[in-house]
Amino acid sequence: MKELLLVDDVKLYLKLTKSMVSQESYILHTAVNGYQALEIARSCRPDLILLDLHMPGMGGDAICRQIRSDPATRHIPVIMITSDTSDEARRRCLYAGCDDFISRPVGITALNYALERHLAVHDRAHERMDVVIPCLLDSERDLLITNIHTLSAGGAYVEIDTPPLPGSEHLLTFFLPEDREDISVRAKARWNRLDQGCHPAGSGFQFVDMGGESSQRLSLWVEDMLENPVFG
Repeated sequence: MKELLLVDDVKLYLKLTKSMVSQESYILHTAVNGYQALEIARSCRPDLILLDLHMPGMGGDAICRQIRSDPATRHIPVIMITSDTSDEARRRCLYAGCDDFISRPVGITALNYALERHLAVHDRAHERMDVVIPCLLDSERDLLITNIHTLSAGGAYVEIDTPPLPGSEHLLTFFLPEDREDISVRAKARWNRLDQGCHPAGSGFQFVDMGGESSQRLSLWVEDMLENPVFG
């Protein structure tokens, strides 16, 4: 059974969110401030965190940055909830490293769709490894020469100073070490992080259009490197 952590300083909102989540499908943990949230996240390792952006003391974006900077919790999907729909609030959420955000008032359909979508992506996650591979990222408006820092058969974490809009598609081109033929794949921006711990600021991309031959090459390479690592 999946475990969810609900974080909100307003107990009424906690009750409303709990009432919209199937308690037969999830084990629910709750926290009313950032310190409780971080303690529960580190001890229970929930499968997903629903986090209020505006809270006294430690706001949701500060909590999210700490979650992302801790190797024990950085993989947990975080959905931010806020009644503030301004561009500044949206930037705060994305720059903190959240995977998604939901505007209040929260609808039961939108909430459960977001839970199912992010938990399904989390379940389907490919094995990934840390690398430093030069790449080209083409947004059709700008061409960026940068580096891939995490790579799997299904996506990559790419070093970027200016985060792209989540959902935007780009062309990512790179060479696997000791491979003479490049891999060029359509990649969709999924989340942005200013602080990735041991990695620089960047964005997580999901591969959405990769040919069968390239996919096989990449899968075999990642599998081989996980068994025989050469990157420190």
